[in-house]
Amino acid sequence: MIDALVDGKDNYVEDRKVADKIAQVLPGGFEGAKRLFTEDFWFRVRVCRMLISRTEVSHFVLLGVDQCETSAAPLHKLIHRDAPDAVVVYVEPELDSATHALAFDTRTNERGPVVHVVHDDIYDPALLTRLFESSSVPLDASEPVALLHCATLPFLPSGSGTTPAEVTAGQIDTLPEGSFIAVSHLCIPDGAAAVRAANVLEESFGTRLCRPEAEIATFFGGFPLVVPSPLTAQPALVPCSKWYPPGPLLERFAVDDYNVGAVTHKGKPWPFA
Repeated sequence: MIDALVDGKDNYVEDRKVADKIAQVLPGGFEGAKRLFTEDFWFRVRVCRMLISRTEVSHFVLLGVDQCETSAAPLHKLIHRDAPDAVVVYVEPELDSATHALAFDTRTNERGPVVHVVHDDIYDPALLTRLFESSSVPLDASEPVALLHCATLPFLPSGSGTTPAEVTAGQIDTLPEGSFIAVSHLCIPDGAAAVRAANVLEESFGTRLCRPEAEIATFFGGFPLVVPSPLTAQPALVPCSKWYPPGPLLERFAVDDYNVGAVTHKGKPWPFA
């Protein structure tokens, strides 16, 4: 569905029907949707680059295979460009997507730095317990991990019986001390129109795609957020385009306010005093 929203080619008729409904209630329609999910991808890139340059993290667990067409390489290649020895584990809940992503897996093609693709439920609070216990998954429960839950929690089925906060709480609880957790989520900016849009999306898609920022802030396990920019000392959720931007934001898009992200550190506040 994300692929359909960004005018990709790997999608089905049903994906395009849902994408059309979503585009109708987003500022800018399909162009707005493409901007929103592309910025989400670059948020992940900046998170990984910051962790590589400023921390000792070398294990990355990416929930959901990249489903946004950009001019950049897949995220694992960008990670390995900066950290050739990094271990990257993709976890994908959809079998078709997981099978397609096996082309990334170095167990399959036996070349390049370590990339592992796992087909599993990214909304299971016990997911990381299984990953750490599996002899086939190259993760070490004693090593800090970067867990990226980006553009995933909005698609948690409403009837799952589990809330996003419960999903992340269980997974964060399993992470080793010193790990980092990045989350991005579609939000509801101020205004009745945005609230109506969120209701339309929930009725159409069967999941709460957009949530208030105050609720999204509960998805970080109670740990303090990392300051989102060198221009501020205040930890906060921010639009993904504003999290450590590569330069001045020359244009402002209304749709940017519909997706916020943040990073937290499991342990004492980071950077350390």
